[in-house]
Amino acid sequence: MKVIKKYFFLIVSIVTIITSCQSGDKKQSLFTKDQIDKLNLKSAKLLNIETDSLTKVNLNPFLKKESFKFDSLISEIKFIPLETSEKSLLDDIMKVIVTDSCIYIYDDYKAGGVVIFNKKGKFIKRIDNGKGPGELFRLYDIDFDNTNDQLIAYQHPYLTFYTSLGKFTKQKKLPLGAYNFLTIPKGYIFKTLDNQGNNHLGDLQNYTLLITDKNFKLKSVGMPKPENNLNYGGYNYLYNNISLSITERFSDTIYNYEKSLNKLKANYVLDYNTKKLPEQFTKNGFKKFEKAIKNNDYYFYLGEYLETNSCQTFFLENWYKGVKTAIYRDKSSGKLLGGTNFLFSPNEIPSIGFPRWTSGEYFVSLYFPNEKDLFISKSTLISDEDKLKLKNLTGNSNPVLVLFKLNSF
Repeated sequence: MKVIKKYFFLIVSIVTIITSCQSGDKKQSLFTKDQIDKLNLKSAKLLNIETDSLTKVNLNPFLKKESFKFDSLISEIKFIPLETSEKSLLDDIMKVIVTDSCIYIYDDYKAGGVVIFNKKGKFIKRIDNGKGPGELFRLYDIDFDNTNDQLIAYQHPYLTFYTSLGKFTKQKKLPLGAYNFLTIPKGYIFKTLDNQGNNHLGDLQNYTLLITDKNFKLKSVGMPKPENNLNYGGYNYLYNNISLSITERFSDTIYNYEKSLNKLKANYVLDYNTKKLPEQFTKNGFKKFEKAIKNNDYYFYLGEYLETNSCQTFFLENWYKGVKTAIYRDKSSGKLLGGTNFLFSPNEIPSIGFPRWTSGEYFVSLYFPNEKDLFISKSTLISDEDKLKLKNLTGNSNPVLVLFKLNSF
């Protein structure tokens, strides 16, 4: 919870600065006429949102401080200690990508960079923050292009490309502004917070979903910018594990983009109307928003969403109670389980907190080592091999990645 709150204020500050810098003079553009012409704006297709398969998810029963038993839900759990050395030290972790061969971690160490480990957690390389060739400055997001076996970093206004082991190969200037991105087989998908820096797109600047080919020709646009004007840089808005999902701040709908069909669908809508934050507080600036949510028992959704083949997780915020609520949904049965606190036996698993990422069938979270934890010797859920990995870790060790699956419920 503390890590996420920290990044709330960090990202709000970054987004506010960028928005003000880029929108201060609408007559100027960061991009040349040639770059704008190559966008081929007149050929971009507008993606209408299909709603024929929309499912309502009733979260009203979870709008209270409530604990639920967590370790009994786990069907499988495994641990990947991340090697601790002077070069591999990690600060607050923003994003984790687990591929078939490597683990990529975007963290905040020395103003932000990317650390690469192999699948067993052995350190390979750190791509440092800096302005030199291949270094990272103003890093916003990372993704891995499985088709071309390359790591891509978005450091505004560039995409920077590396081999899977972190060797710098090239850099391309983006002819548009965005918040985060994902690679798709024939191009990229970008999500903006609003029309920041995109006044050169004309009427298309009012859309927050931008889909391009590999040369950044704009193929499709969708999702008009939200009516609220809060510069809230949420946790993430693009998710690509089992499917490519898209969320927005203060919008209770979860969308799916079908790459092969170039279609945008509204798949799920969250219902928590008994204590939902009224829309008026998202339209009058951050100070009024902050005052409202700290002085009223309101819940609101900032787009945090995780999905595997069998399960989904939705996250609601409530600053009046000072809690975040995580609700799991079994896709097969439609049943929901969740709460504000996970109950667990200290003899079975550590306090791993809410999941923050996914990798295939696994949810991914973090464990911060403590040599006194009882589960290291007593757990019946954790393999002997993983117990050995954890046995000699201390409070000065890097965090441990925790991958877990859930039983059906």
